[in-house]
Amino acid sequence: MSGPASLNAIANARPDLSTEVEHIVELPELCPATGNPRPGSTLTIRYEAGERLLELFSLDAYIAAFIGHPVVRDMEYFVQTVAQDSADALGHAVEVRADVQFNRVRQGQRLTVRAHPRTLPAP
Repeated sequence: MSGPASLNAIANARPDLSTEVEHIVELPELCPATGNPRPGSTLTIRYEAGERLLELFSLDAYIAAFIGHPVVRDMEYFVQTVAQDSADALGHAVEVRADVQFNRVRQGQRLTVRAHPRTLPAP
C-alpha cells in the first residue's frame, strides 16, 4: 500500500557529488481520536542522493495527508509505508526512522521504528 498522497522527487542538480540527505520532520497529531503521536515525535528520512531528491513541499503535504488515515493506527506500518514510498520516489534505498511518544500510555512508552525497503523500483 502506498500513502494517501503522492510523494514527489526533484532532479538533483549535482548527482556527481556524494551527498547524504536527512529530512527530519516533526510529526503532527496524526490520530485525532487519541491525539497521537505526542508533540516532539519525529520522522527521519535518510538517503544517499542520486539522480533525485525528495521535494520538501511534497513531503510536507504527504505527511499531512496521513492525518486521520487508517494506516496511522499502527505507527510501525506508517513508517514502513513512508519508507517504501520514499524509495519508490527516489528510485533507490532509504532509511526511515520514527521516534514516537504516545498519549494514554501510563508507562510513558516511546517507540522507535526503523524501516529499510527490500523492494526497490525497477531502474
